[in-house]
Amino acid sequence: MSELSNRTQSKLELLPKKLSELHPDIDNALVVALVINKTEPNIFAAKNDTQYRGVMNFTIRDSEQHVINCKVWDRQEKVLHYYENVKLGDIVDVICPKITLYQEKKDVKQPSYQPIATLPITLILTEREGFLEKHSYHDLNSYSKIRQLWRLPHKPLYGVLNLADINTSNSNIKTQSYFFDFLVMVGSVKPLREFKTPRDNKLKRCLEIVVFDKSSPGGMLLTIWQRDWIERALEFWKPLHTILHLIDFKVSYSDFYKSCTLSLTRRSLIYENPYGQETQALAQFASTISKTNFETVNQIQIETLPKPEDVCAIMTVRQIYERIQGSLLDDKQQFTAVLYAMITKFNLDLPNSLINKRCKSCHRFMPKEKTACDSEKCLPEFSFGYSGDNYEKFFNINLHLSDHTGTLIEAALTDTIASRLLGFNTSEFLELKEEQLNKLKWSFLMDYFEVKIVIRKPSISRKKLMILVLDMRAIELDELSKIITVF
Repeated sequence: MSELSNRTQSKLELLPKKLSELHPDIDNALVVALVINKTEPNIFAAKNDTQYRGVMNFTIRDSEQHVINCKVWDRQEKVLHYYENVKLGDIVDVICPKITLYQEKKDVKQPSYQPIATLPITLILTEREGFLEKHSYHDLNSYSKIRQLWRLPHKPLYGVLNLADINTSNSNIKTQSYFFDFLVMVGSVKPLREFKTPRDNKLKRCLEIVVFDKSSPGGMLLTIWQRDWIERALEFWKPLHTILHLIDFKVSYSDFYKSCTLSLTRRSLIYENPYGQETQALAQFASTISKTNFETVNQIQIETLPKPEDVCAIMTVRQIYERIQGSLLDDKQQFTAVLYAMITKFNLDLPNSLINKRCKSCHRFMPKEKTACDSEKCLPEFSFGYSGDNYEKFFNINLHLSDHTGTLIEAALTDTIASRLLGFNTSEFLELKEEQLNKLKWSFLMDYFEVKIVIRKPSISRKKLMILVLDMRAIELDELSKIITVF
């Protein structure tokens, strides 16, 4: 307790207290607690002072029942020191805080700028009164119960809302935002987005995560803007393994995604892999979910696709679209079909637009101008004497398939299928001359084929319709006429 000698050691003997024992008359309390949330600091110019000052909030707990907020008002340097050095999940000593009471006013909404406390007190740390520091690592074993609070929510798991419940009532959510609790599994973690705000040119980071529960296996988007939670999610949250108890998460309607989304706000809390039967039940359900539900086209492995020999349901283009969004729509996210159609668009003579790049480690898409993946998790795999490219090129070829009912414009050849049908890998394909490419193109164009496809409907993790060609063979007109007549 290095600061104690500089402050109150000479006149106060510290009094260890639990949060539930605190009251405003105590001015020498020592509270040992777990940090379960913190806000980013707000720095401002102080009135009648040349110094900058700051304010931030820690949310702490020391028992299964109680959560309170600890507000810091201090010099800019001190607030930034707290922010950089105290992490989520740290055990801290709160020493000699000012303890204030607050009363809930009837007919007044709960504040949205901090988590809702379970006790009517707030701890305040200022330049003159109180301070905070990490608990001594020599004594951490004595506080194993406090560390377990990271997985022991102060609110019951049975009180959560199903994701499907907010999707069915999104007419109200379109006009205003609500705050609810959820128990969800991480389905996928999208690549981190970074951009600068137009107003002040500050760098902002945004992490989008697809979460799901038993009521909504297709998933829902969860957005995080806070630095500490972004870093924790990227380091610890594993798709189809990490379960989150979300408390007071903002629910709003996204015009872009045409569905409800979740947002972490200043009043939200998260417990990771909480203890409870509900968690076990969700984990059991997640074990039946295929990871391909959340993959993009560049992440798909051929082993995860349906086998061509198992595809036997003959459909027309119109029937396929009706299954996706029309009168034949059902709850299934994926189905297969055999389509007899003519290839009416197949731009093989534009090779640079047909080949993309992906990371060899995580299989995420990479812009053509980049030579390394943006994910920090992939860097160790390509160090320590690794030679060669850390990316691979793959085919992603769009083609249009037309029959007597319409044209399917979203079909694509994935890498393995394209290599087999074209007879070239990506390197060999890029070596072909224009005349060879044109000849190859017309060996497919305007001919009829039996095409076996898998259709994956749009979802929150994949906004676009995905139609992948599993197999394709040329078919003569006399065979086609017999099939169409029977069909």
